[in-house]
Amino acid sequence: MSISVIEKLNEEIKKCMKEKNQSRLDTVRMLKNKIMQVNARGEVSEDEAVKIFKNYAKSLADSIDVYRKSGKNETVTAIENEISIIREFLPPELNADELSSLCRSAIEKYGKEQNKFGIIMKEVMALSKGRADGAAVKQMVTELLK
Repeated sequence: MSISVIEKLNEEIKKCMKEKNQSRLDTVRMLKNKIMQVNARGEVSEDEAVKIFKNYAKSLADSIDVYRKSGKNETVTAIENEISIIREFLPPELNADELSSLCRSAIEKYGKEQNKFGIIMKEVMALSKGRADGAAVKQMVTELLK
């Protein structure tokens, strides 16, 4: 049986405490907290955990612009560091070839018609299982439907 997401986070918390790596410890604890907010026992699937982590990373990335405009470069650096830690817990992103292949198979399945755009997008996002950025998928599908 594979190790659960919450167990991975607990192991990482112990490791960070031993290494006295406070910034990493804070980030990993926050990830655990995000999961516990969804399910108090921490019983979430791998896919759910990926969604939670991606949403958290996206909210942090959105806040970077605000801090950058206000001149808080230390905060920007800290947030970028936090995002890089979160990415370690995410599956690797699909490369352009893999994404193109998924998009092409969905287009073959549903037809190369512009009115099928939403259906194709939904199919590709489901097939990618959180490993593809929605904006990248949209761009690829739009290009392939031309």
